[in-house]
Amino acid sequence: MTQDALENKRKYPLKPLILITLLVMLLAIWYLTSYLGQRQTGDVHWHAAAEACEPPSESCQVELDAGRSLTFEMLTANPRPVEVLPVQVVLEGFTEAELEALTLELDLQGRDMYMGYNRTQFEHQGEGLFTATPLLGICTDEVMVWRASVLVHPPRGQSYGSHFDFTVTQRNNR
Repeated sequence: MTQDALENKRKYPLKPLILITLLVMLLAIWYLTSYLGQRQTGDVHWHAAAEACEPPSESCQVELDAGRSLTFEMLTANPRPVEVLPVQVVLEGFTEAELEALTLELDLQGRDMYMGYNRTQFEHQGEGLFTATPLLGICTDEVMVWRASVLVHPPRGQSYGSHFDFTVTQRNNR
């Protein structure tokens, strides 16, 4: 190696900078995947429906703690892929101030197939009514069982929620 090449190597330490940049990027990717994974499954106390229910043909009621309840209902009779899926949740046993402080989310996943991060936030309409209009994803299966998970996040304390399974059939384009 010539003298000029050795001086340039000392002036521009690219290899250590590249290594440091790669390490920082890997650390950022690890943190984001950890954060999203925790936010998706997180520390949620799950409640089962009081009775077996089959949305969208019927609403589903879940008994929560302290005499409170959650009722989930799909507002479309025949959900289809790549269409808006209007839903509503009614919370009972809460004060209006408690309802205003809550954040509700709907997570739509294939019951047996992860469909990516697919969350929609509910809007509080007043008197315990929350509405959302998520877009139902597409799947290559002719018939797919979906899971709608309603997550309730209080300003402090543990989040809670419930799952509701429903079946979607692809349109017959023939």
